[in-house]
Amino acid sequence: MIDLIKQSKQIRYFVLPLLILSIVILLNQWRISRPDTALGTSREYLEGRFPGSNWELAKLALVGEGLGKKWRLEFSSLQKDGRRIQANFLVDRWWPEKIVGRFVLLLGPPQVLDAQWNESTLADRIFSRVTRSDFFLTAILLLALQLLWLYRMHGRGRFRKADGALLAVLGGALMLILTVLEVHPGFMIAYPLLLALLGLAAGSRGGEEKGPGE
Repeated sequence: MIDLIKQSKQIRYFVLPLLILSIVILLNQWRISRPDTALGTSREYLEGRFPGSNWELAKLALVGEGLGKKWRLEFSSLQKDGRRIQANFLVDRWWPEKIVGRFVLLLGPPQVLDAQWNESTLADRIFSRVTRSDFFLTAILLLALQLLWLYRMHGRGRFRKADGALLAVLGGALMLILTVLEVHPGFMIAYPLLLALLGLAAGSRGGEEKGPGE
């Protein structure tokens, strides 16, 4: 039986920081999984470049992986003179307010009006080298470290502030990687709750370890 009053230190130094981190990361996952901001960014650009045009979304797709994920958007519009414009965009999913690449093509006769595509930054080039497998292996390593530390806490039967800080940091890091991997939201919610319960149970046998002067 977990005594929440007796384990108030574990709640303050481990459970609360972990759950707050998890909520923030879950909100960020919800943000990057929705194309609304990318759509708004693209439409704002198009309205500024071609005022008065009515743009229709023809295609929306996810390209890239890891931290290099982008939204690929294709729009089309019919001009007053009957000519159709096709506009392609690449929008960063982590910073959807920024258009990474754009390519606007006027059809009939074909004419490129504005072109810029995949001008990657140094961060983009670094992240593009980190594969999905690399993120997955890192997640397994972080999970193994958490289980090892929980086992150590269980054997010791006592909780220290350093235990809470370490587990909260490891939990937050794993949540970030799960966001990159885009695992099911149900698992993203269940994982921090389960880790919090395991952390409370692991240090409950002998109570909290008191430091000097406590």
